[in-house]
Amino acid sequence: MLLIAAPALAGTVEERSIPSPTLGTSIDIRVYVPNDTATPLPVVYLLHGYGGGAHDWTGGGAAQTTADAVFAEPGAVPMLLVMPGVGNSWYVNSEKYGAWERALLDDLIPAIDRLYPTRPERAQRFVAGLSMGGYGALRLAAHHPATFRAAAAFSPAVFEDVTSAADFPDFQLRFFAGAFGEPFDPALFNRANAFAPLREIPKDLPVDFYVMTGDHDGLGLWDGALRFFRAARGAGHAVELRVRDGDHEWRLWREELAPALRWFGTLSGPLNER
Repeated sequence: MLLIAAPALAGTVEERSIPSPTLGTSIDIRVYVPNDTATPLPVVYLLHGYGGGAHDWTGGGAAQTTADAVFAEPGAVPMLLVMPGVGNSWYVNSEKYGAWERALLDDLIPAIDRLYPTRPERAQRFVAGLSMGGYGALRLAAHHPATFRAAAAFSPAVFEDVTSAADFPDFQLRFFAGAFGEPFDPALFNRANAFAPLREIPKDLPVDFYVMTGDHDGLGLWDGALRFFRAARGAGHAVELRVRDGDHEWRLWREELAPALRWFGTLSGPLNER
């Protein structure tokens, strides 16, 4: 159940277009700015799912209401929430959609640190997402531990490495929609995947993970979530697992945002700037 913050504590949501030299176009974003900006803010990059856009988390995800409530709690750590629209790119570099991974790292993040009062060190930068965005959050953090301190993934569309397209059901290949080659290229998929980098993350750049899945996920994504949990734990990472009663649905994602924001807050304090 979502708590409603008092209006005096309400943050604001801004819409921007960030120029992206990498893509040769602009990245549409929504940014939640908390009421308290007296001190520099940690940043959470909040990623949408397949078929979504920059508006998803402030629409079906109720991100503004949730953030207002969480950041009004005693001892809470207010954070900037950045919600980019990336189409169906899967947050990777591809011939079909463009170099979205590079655009987020090289264009969007530096722009946010210029435009807002952020704490630009990696210890204060987090990434979270749902479904396709959950995949994006896990892989971005695993591949770029110098950029992100932690990742939270809700019903992530994450899978172990594969040997052929036949390892996926036809509906999943349709969801990939050319992001990993047309036809689907297993080598491209495996290079972008989140599993292998887990054992390569330097010890002095710890990355923590938070994974939630619905036990009745109609797309079967609970399987990949559990596999990622085991792989991350086996590689020595701190990882939280939540198995919820539910399907692949906004109800779960809305409800998980608040505990994930609190979790990020526990990692952002000075004692965790390692």
